[in-house]
Amino acid sequence: MKMTGKDENNMKVKEVLDCFFELSSLTKIPRTGWILAGVTDPESVSDHCYETALFAYILSKYIDQKFDMKKVLLMSLFHEVGEARLTDLPRRSKDYIGNAKRQAEREVAKDVLANIGDEIMELLQELHNLSSPEARLVEAAEELQIIFKAMVYAKENRGDMSEYLLDAEDYNPQGFEFVRQIASLIKEKLQKYLNNKIYWEVGYKYPRKRKKNDVF
Repeated sequence: MKMTGKDENNMKVKEVLDCFFELSSLTKIPRTGWILAGVTDPESVSDHCYETALFAYILSKYIDQKFDMKKVLLMSLFHEVGEARLTDLPRRSKDYIGNAKRQAEREVAKDVLANIGDEIMELLQELHNLSSPEARLVEAAEELQIIFKAMVYAKENRGDMSEYLLDAEDYNPQGFEFVRQIASLIKEKLQKYLNNKIYWEVGYKYPRKRKKNDVF
């Protein structure tokens, strides 16, 4: 039976509402790394994406380079869409599942954004490849948000943020000097709030050596 224009419209309405519902899951899924560090009621995946977008936009104003801000904001806001179904897995799981998580997240994103987000899928691949100035800015902003949040939690005495000093020390500003300066100040403050607390490395199959571009 041939679909009428009304039927097609009703289907589109349902698709969009379904997408809204799935994406709303990100507001309820906590960032697991913070839970393992002892933070009660930590930020959600949605919180992380929102702050990444804020950071990327603000940082762009202090970098002497032109960016396509539509791309920047879309990459920032949608970069964790795959976790709507997979939830947020801590990076220590990477020793066991390798690149399977990234592939699974891509498949989830394709399903959640089906018939809606072809543009988003292309941008997420661009972000993964760090193949544009916009992708490098978003990568820098996301990683900056992580060490910034660790600094905030350390200041508030919420959990053990000693592991995240490694992130601050290994931070890659993706070639943006102004971002490097902010990361350096964050590291300085994080060290102060940690008060020389030593990181007890447990939970990893191998000693933790995180690559510069590892966004797991």
